[in-house]
Amino acid sequence: MNSDLSRHVVAFILAAISPAAAVAQGFPSRSIELVVPFPAGGVTDLTGRALAEGLSKALGQNVIVINKDGAAGTIGAAVVAAAARDGYTLGFTAMGSISGQPHLRRDLSYNVASFDYVCQVTTIVTAILVPGDSPYRSLHDLFEQARRAPDKLTYGHPGPGSIPHLQMLGLSSRAGVSLTSVPFRGEAPARNALMGKHIDLIMSGDSGSIASFRAIAIVSGERISSLPDVPTTEELGFGAGFPTPFGVFAPKGLQPEVLLRLRKACMETVNSAGFGETMTKSGQTIRYLDGPGFETSMEQVSRVIGDLVAKMPELRN
Repeated sequence: MNSDLSRHVVAFILAAISPAAAVAQGFPSRSIELVVPFPAGGVTDLTGRALAEGLSKALGQNVIVINKDGAAGTIGAAVVAAAARDGYTLGFTAMGSISGQPHLRRDLSYNVASFDYVCQVTTIVTAILVPGDSPYRSLHDLFEQARRAPDKLTYGHPGPGSIPHLQMLGLSSRAGVSLTSVPFRGEAPARNALMGKHIDLIMSGDSGSIASFRAIAIVSGERISSLPDVPTTEELGFGAGFPTPFGVFAPKGLQPEVLLRLRKACMETVNSAGFGETMTKSGQTIRYLDGPGFETSMEQVSRVIGDLVAKMPELRN
């Protein structure tokens, strides 16, 4: 083949490679934003930052946490859903913002099918925390008071329709009592309110750090190593509830090569010793699911929450 013909063949091949494929092959070539839809200082933020550190190492580019909090996580989730489908904007959160909120709010621009799922990384159980000097030393104490004075006790949670909110609704319904819900923008402000005794208890996802509070129960079917002496709601006769999974997601429509690269980096991070140690200290359990498994799980949870909301239409905005 003469040199002129060779040049034409090479030019033809290069022209045939789509711009999108070329970009995917070089991914990532710059920093990535990881949107956390809750305020700094809460369990979602702390987990997201630990994950971002590992992803930065695995991808060879900075992964920067951006807090876009408010409206029970829906503001940040909507930002991710509307972002460019290039892999440079990702989201990290618990499942409720994506699998629960679309059933509760008619004004959302996304639903569970609006995302590509990178991987699930951990699950947490919700701890029911009261101040250290609270008169309520058990969940039975708490519910007995709620029975005597309906709607007087107040509980904090990360927003209407969040998993902690739905968990308390389920528990109080099974106990036949009524408490007053107090929504916050995230766990950190809810903890501050409990510390100031502006509310009576919080539904907390940060079971690894209860500070000066007292954990009177965890919403679970089995005890956890970070709180071995704290009984489960199942032991106490109020049902096991369900754990809250955390994971990484992206706007729907990423190039397959980009999605594969992100999934590989996520798996490497979750399997790293440093990430595992951080999660153990925060009371979380590593429960890795690959992208397809995470997507299936989110769809299943979405159906469960949808059925719950259908039975409690007063939750819907």
